[in-house]
Amino acid sequence: MEILTTENLTKKFGGLTAVANVDIHLGKNEIQSIIGPNGAGKSTLFKLVNGELKPTRGRIWFNGEDITGLEQHLISRKGIATSYQITNIFPKLTTFENVRLAVQSRETPYNLWSRARSHETLNGKAEEILKKIGLWDKRDHLAANLSYGNQRHLEIGVALGTDPILLLMDEPTSGLSPIETRETVRLIREIAGGLSVILVEHKMKVVMDLSDNITVLHEGEVIARGNPQEIRANETVRRVYLGGVRE
Repeated sequence: MEILTTENLTKKFGGLTAVANVDIHLGKNEIQSIIGPNGAGKSTLFKLVNGELKPTRGRIWFNGEDITGLEQHLISRKGIATSYQITNIFPKLTTFENVRLAVQSRETPYNLWSRARSHETLNGKAEEILKKIGLWDKRDHLAANLSYGNQRHLEIGVALGTDPILLLMDEPTSGLSPIETRETVRLIREIAGGLSVILVEHKMKVVMDLSDNITVLHEGEVIARGNPQEIRANETVRRVYLGGVRE
């Protein structure tokens, strides 16, 4: 079953074509990486899928429904969440409060702050997520006081709190130490047991270790797609991209 399909997806900014006729096919519980040089169109593709941008041409289907051009908040409610390269958390709230608010946004959308302490189910789900991302012992810490690596994991937890079917992850290991990177890879692999993931990542070891399939973009167009072994062996990809990326 395909969770996400795009057909001839295109985005133009004036005379610049950032994404050109991109077809994506993502299966249930699949991890698919989008790779390519800087300026290849990866971030624009993310923003088209999550509703930040509207396509110039083409269609997007999610979970069997045409979501082309829907507003971002409506797409989010259908089950697409995004974890950004720049952390998007509430620094003056605790780790627990950050995740609980995300959970609560799906249960009480019109008043996030109403009777928050009385919602045992919401608190229980927030606790479960914090344990999954390894931050339960830091539940009472202000988000601002967490290490950078823990802030990245907290943002993943916030995304999980919205109960997504598809998680878009933008450079989840950027700026992390080797130990933090390994822990993040473990977490992504665990997460993908219950949902689908599209990953934009420059570290090729992470991409090759995690991905079921890989789509390669260059100047807004798909130049290759396949499993990690096929992408490694693709001469066009090696010439355009793999020769100059970080391991």
